[in-house]
Amino acid sequence: MLKKLTFIVLLLTFTGLSHAQDYSLGSEGIKAGTAPGPGFYYLMYNNYYTSDKSMDKDGDENDIGFDLSTFANVHRFVYVTDKKILGAYYGMNIIIPLVYADLSIDAAGVDKDDTAVGDIVVEPMFLSWRKERYEAVLGTALIVPTGSYDKDHALNIGKDHYTFMLTLGGTYYPEPDREWSLSVLTRYEKHFENQDTDVTYGDDIDFEWGVAKAVTKKIEVGLVGYAHWQITDDKGSDVTWERSTHDRVYGIGPEVDIFSETLGAVFKCKLYKEFEARDTNEGTSAWLTIVKPL
Repeated sequence: MLKKLTFIVLLLTFTGLSHAQDYSLGSEGIKAGTAPGPGFYYLMYNNYYTSDKSMDKDGDENDIGFDLSTFANVHRFVYVTDKKILGAYYGMNIIIPLVYADLSIDAAGVDKDDTAVGDIVVEPMFLSWRKERYEAVLGTALIVPTGSYDKDHALNIGKDHYTFMLTLGGTYYPEPDREWSLSVLTRYEKHFENQDTDVTYGDDIDFEWGVAKAVTKKIEVGLVGYAHWQITDDKGSDVTWERSTHDRVYGIGPEVDIFSETLGAVFKCKLYKEFEARDTNEGTSAWLTIVKPL
């Protein structure tokens, strides 16, 4: 059975998804490997996620009466300086999530909901290269366990551990007019020991990709996707499930980005359908992100 259910605990962060990784899947979409130019920026992510499938380690559905719905309103503040290191602009950002979650597991007698601030992401340094035909980004971040957590509760917004995250990505423009773009963004997550239990979850690799075309100067459409793999074993004396069981999930869907000249902001809309999940839940994720230069 899904290892998280051993404690009958749902661990939520950033977007409130219950996948094992700490940073949200599919948050960036089109041009995921591109960071903005020098300046201040505000991003508001709105994410609704729903799932009624809990999958076991072989990809078969657990017959436990699982139902999860979450909504996250996430606030991100980005500052990119005009200073360069190794030819790249230096920047930093902070991410503050507000999460609502509703979970029921019939087999465990769980029917809970909660609203709270999630785990905050602090990225003190990222480097952004901007060239005519490509852009690239490299960053390091710390996910801080600021979200509410109680080991005796069936539903927790926080994850109860620190996570170090390394990010590397890029966007390539095949043609000089930059109408088409190909992007990738990878994240490596190193989790530290939980503060209230002797559990250290295995490291994760998350991968986002996107193929897009600018159909006008204000509208861009594309196909986006993500993949998540756990690559090392869980460890600790409180690990009662099979340590070598690693979770994974994939997602794919469309995205449309619209620039509003009146509001001076970009509206990014995307919808992912998940598939091939192992040892985690499988569902649908809808996003509306607003990007506003300040």
